[in-house]
Amino acid sequence: MDHTPRELVMRARRRDPVAFASIVRSHERSALAVAYAVLSDATAAGDVVQEAFIKAWQRMDELTDPDRFSAWLARIVRNESIDARRRRPAATCDVETVSVAFTSDPSAGLEQTETRQRIDGALAELDEETRTAVVLRYYDNLSSRQIGEVLDLTPAAVDMRLSRARRELREKLSKERNTP
Repeated sequence: MDHTPRELVMRARRRDPVAFASIVRSHERSALAVAYAVLSDATAAGDVVQEAFIKAWQRMDELTDPDRFSAWLARIVRNESIDARRRRPAATCDVETVSVAFTSDPSAGLEQTETRQRIDGALAELDEETRTAVVLRYYDNLSSRQIGEVLDLTPAAVDMRLSRARRELREKLSKERNTP
């Protein structure tokens, strides 16, 4: 039973739990990426995403354009993440995530894990809005217009942030690679 994203949103607006479950499955990864961009904590990001999906379900009737669901959800996730960050104490190192990455298959995944850690470290040095823009573009494939809706920026401002972010990330990662 294949349905377009628009049809699923329309069904979810009519309180169809099966349609909403399908929406959750298709948007969960990008929602986690947005939350992680703000919180830098996988566990907290998971909690925030659950809360955001509950809010989205409760507020489906507020969504005026079903085609903008991704941006609408990303904004809910971002706002929930900011609220969660304000409420929690300073973040600690997520040792469990690192240990799981190393216990699965250290020889096969070590290089990928190291690369991911370098990228995550470089992303963490970006300001929150820029980091969120990068995540929304490259993890959720949103357009500059959609990202602008989430961040309350013009598409031109989003493009400028993304350009600056790519340059900064390239510099940070190349410096790190050239450091013994």
